[in-house]
Amino acid sequence: MPAAKKTASRSARKAPAAAPQKKRGNLTGKEIKPLVIQARKAYDVQTGMDLTDGLSFDDWRREQVLACVGKKGLTACHHDDFRPLLAHFQTLAGDDTAALANLLKSGHQTDNADPGDTQEARRQLAYLIATALAEHMYLAMTSAEQLRAEAIEFHNLREEQEGIPADQRIPWEASPGPAALRIRLERKAAIEVRGKGPLTPGYLIAIVRQKTRRPNLQLGQMWQDGLAERCTVEQLRQILFTLTNRINAVEGVQETEAGRNKAQRSGKYRAAKKAAQETPRW
Repeated sequence: MPAAKKTASRSARKAPAAAPQKKRGNLTGKEIKPLVIQARKAYDVQTGMDLTDGLSFDDWRREQVLACVGKKGLTACHHDDFRPLLAHFQTLAGDDTAALANLLKSGHQTDNADPGDTQEARRQLAYLIATALAEHMYLAMTSAEQLRAEAIEFHNLREEQEGIPADQRIPWEASPGPAALRIRLERKAAIEVRGKGPLTPGYLIAIVRQKTRRPNLQLGQMWQDGLAERCTVEQLRQILFTLTNRINAVEGVQETEAGRNKAQRSGKYRAAKKAAQETPRW
């Protein structure tokens, strides 16, 4: 009898451990189906461009899910992963408009936030604000010669990328480039005439404090991230509107024909402007 007990004990110790169960998410069938359909469209597009490395559709889809949300397949995903994944596959399928729309609807809402006040929407607006200010500061601090060289380089690069033969490319002088450059240089000159330099992040912070009614608000060194974290979508829209209008004012941009000086609407002014356009200063 003791020997039998000993044998049973050894047998129990040698029994194989149960395989760990895969973690499952809470995506519903109604969410998984459009994801699979969109993933298939993306796979076909990527395969047509030889970008799937010979992977099967299922293997490629799992690889993309892991890259997008860090999970090993759709069954491991949650409701919060639905729109980011859908946007990811839409981007790979070439549908950037639909992808952006889904990204703007994704993310967690702020406390007591209005519908649509998501992290992604705030990040997008914060990026537009940062870009507008950066372009304004770059215009002010870059020499006219450098701006002209960059414009010509951009024109030549675009012609080359479009595959136009060298002997058929539009010369810089005959392209829209000189007119666009003239506008930039006029805006730069307006900043210089003002004599106070460009607007800076310090001015932006003043606007943010005004719109949020928080006079001691700090955005930190990474102030673009600070904007997205500390402001609502509506506040960011107001900040962007105010900043854009102020930049236009500093750069001498008139918003409407009705707002211009009467002398600028005279025949003499239009004739002088036309002559200047026909005879560029560079």
